[in-house]
Amino acid sequence: MSFIGQAEVTIDKKSRLAVPAKFRSVLEAKHLGPGWISLPRGDKLLWLFPEAGFEKLSDGWDDSLIQDEDTEELQQALYSFSERLEMDATGRVTLPKEHLELTGLDGEVVVIGAKNHLEIHDRAAWTARDKERLAKMRSLMCG
Repeated sequence: MSFIGQAEVTIDKKSRLAVPAKFRSVLEAKHLGPGWISLPRGDKLLWLFPEAGFEKLSDGWDDSLIQDEDTEELQQALYSFSERLEMDATGRVTLPKEHLELTGLDGEVVVIGAKNHLEIHDRAAWTARDKERLAKMRSLMCG
């Protein structure tokens, strides 16, 4: 599954985000269902994983009764901040208010494809860094 591209959308006053059609079509084509996992990733950044994709990644994580402290802390943060979301008939998801408060996202955003998940970025911050990201991509690709 690959989510690619970007789309400008708005988080409405009821904390709803319309998942862009080009990303919904990937869900449908890959039979990934209408569920999403929402995970705050940082300042002005929220991740949306298709529920089936999140489960696959989660199942690949080795279970153990004895974990190192870093793994335990990561799992606590990852799973406690994750929330299941359902997409309504019109393709919208209601984002958790806590996630919006933690990330500071509100209003105009950009939803970008990031291979196996979507990222929601503040639109102004995202577009302000376009040239920087392009230059960095060139250096990363060329070594």
